[in-house]
Amino acid sequence: MTDTIYRRPEDYDLEHEGDERDIEFYRQLVARLRPRRILELACGSGRLTLPLAATDATELEIVGVELSADMLDLARRKLADADERTRRRIRLEAGDMRTWTSDASFDLVLAGCSSITHLLTLEDRLAVWHRAHAHLVRGGRLVVDVTMPDIRMFAASLESPPRALVEIDRDQRDASGDERLVRSRTTTYDAFEQRASIRFLYDKFRRDHPVDRYVSDFESHVYFPGELRLLFMYAGFTIDAVWADYTFRPPRARAREIVMMGVRE
Repeated sequence: MTDTIYRRPEDYDLEHEGDERDIEFYRQLVARLRPRRILELACGSGRLTLPLAATDATELEIVGVELSADMLDLARRKLADADERTRRRIRLEAGDMRTWTSDASFDLVLAGCSSITHLLTLEDRLAVWHRAHAHLVRGGRLVVDVTMPDIRMFAASLESPPRALVEIDRDQRDASGDERLVRSRTTTYDAFEQRASIRFLYDKFRRDHPVDRYVSDFESHVYFPGELRLLFMYAGFTIDAVWADYTFRPPRARAREIVMMGVRE
C-alpha cells in the first residue's frame, strides 16, 4: 500500500475531523449485538477502534489489524494515551487483512471506512471474506461498509476524449482552528475492472507555515450492492441486514453509503 495519505496519519484523521457518523453507527451496532470479541480489519489510526472500546459492555476485547506501519504507529500512540480500561480492551497487530490469521474466534468482524475497496482482485476479496468466516463463531457477524458508486463522476471519465473533473470534496479544520486541510480529487473509471483511479490533491494550511501540497493516488475497487451480496453468500454467510448512510434505515436510491452485515450460520 503506497497511498501517501496513509504515510501521513495525522492528516488522515484531520480529513475525517467532525464526521463521526460511522463511529456513532458502529457504537450503536456493538451496543445492539453485544459481542464479547471483535476483530477490526484495516483499523488504521484507531479512529473507530478506540471509541468502540468505550462502549458499555461487561466484557469486551478488540483486536485491530493494520497493514500501514505509520497508521498503526499513530493508533498505538493514541492507545498509550487512553484510559486504563480502553488499553486493557484493545490489542493492535500489524497484518494484512487478506492473510492475517489467528487461533482465536470472534463474535464480530468489522471492515469499516470503505477499507474493502483496497481489495483490487477477486482473489483478494474472496480471501478476506473466507478468512472473516473462519475467524467467526457460529452466529457471528461480518460487517462491511462502502461508498456507493458515483455514476455521474464515472461518466465524465468514459467520454471520448476522457475527462477527469477536479472537485473539492473535503475542507476540514482541526479543533484549534490552526490547521486546515483542503482535499480535491479527480477520478477515472475502468468499467471492465470496476476500478476507480482516484487522485487526491491535498493542500494543508498551518498558521505561519507555507502551504503543504501533495498528491495521494488511490486505486479503488468499485462495489455494487449485488456483488457484495454474492461475496457474502459465496463465503458461506447469510445476509442479515443492509443499511444506508450509517443509519439503521434500509437503502434508498440516493444513499451515499451502504453497510452490509452477514451472519455465519
